[in-house]
This record gives sequence, C-alpha cells and structure tokens, in this order.
Amino acid sequence: MSRSPDVRLADVDDPVLEVLLALAVRDASPDDVTPPLGAGIGWNAERIDWFRSYHRSAAAGLHGPGGEKSWAVLCDGSPAGSIRLKRTAEAIAETGIWLGRGYRGRGVGTAALGLVLVEARRAGLSQVVAHTTAANTGARRLLTAAGAILAYDDGGTVSAAVVLPD
Repeated sequence: MSRSPDVRLADVDDPVLEVLLALAVRDASPDDVTPPLGAGIGWNAERIDWFRSYHRSAAAGLHGPGGEKSWAVLCDGSPAGSIRLKRTAEAIAETGIWLGRGYRGRGVGTAALGLVLVEARRAGLSQVVAHTTAANTGARRLLTAAGAILAYDDGGTVSAAVVLPD
C-alpha cells in the first residue's frame, strides 16, 4: 500500500521561482502553464519572462493590487507545480493549478486544491471557481472531488464552482 504524499503550499520567492521554472520547462507543457506567447512552439523567452513576471506579481497576495496569490505546490518537500487564487469579485476567486507530469495522478492535485480552499476560507471568500475543458478528465475529477458543481457549455468549456462553508 502506497502512502499519501506530504503536500504543502509555499510562497514563491526568487529561489523557489527558479526551481518552479526549471520543473515547468523539464516536466510540463508550456500550454499547461502559460498563455500562448512568442513565435514558435514550446518554451521560449517570452513564456519564460511571463512565468517569472506572473509569479513575482502574484507574491503581493489576494489583498494586493492584482488581487492574486500563487503558491508552489510541494510534494514531499520538492516543488511539484503551482496553484493560484485570483479574486474575481468581492467574495469569489478563481483557481488554477499545474503540476509536473511526474506528480500527476498521485493525489498531489487533490491535496493542493484542498489546501488552497482552506486559504480561500481564511481570506473570507465564499466561493472558488475554475475553468477547464471537457477533455481534461483529470481536472474534472479533481474539481468534483473538491465538491465543485460542474457546468458544461456547447464550446467544450467546463466551469466549476465550489461553495465554501461559513
């Protein structure tokens, strides 16, 4: 019987940022981690610059000017990916997560989402939403396990909402 991984959230300072970036380049599709940027495909200078800039700006937190906070997801002490909350309304935030391929399917995402929902409650939020595609069965399972209600549109987008208890 395998044990559950020890999953924690960590603030993204510059040293953690560089380890996360190395993980992303080595073990994640850039399309899973960044918006489409730059010429060509794959990890390019524009995507790498965006990644660094995004995490540095999200360090200010939910009450900062961008209303966004990102954390490194640590699995057994090693960076496994990143998760975020972005305030979209007074008591609502959107979440998103990416994990390196080697950490998927091991319960890391479920644990990280549970931890970010705790952070959302601490911040006074009443709901956390997420968006994915109908083809992303892993994300749909993760969201459903967290208690999300899923809504499908005709274009293949899935919207999820988790109502947080008082």
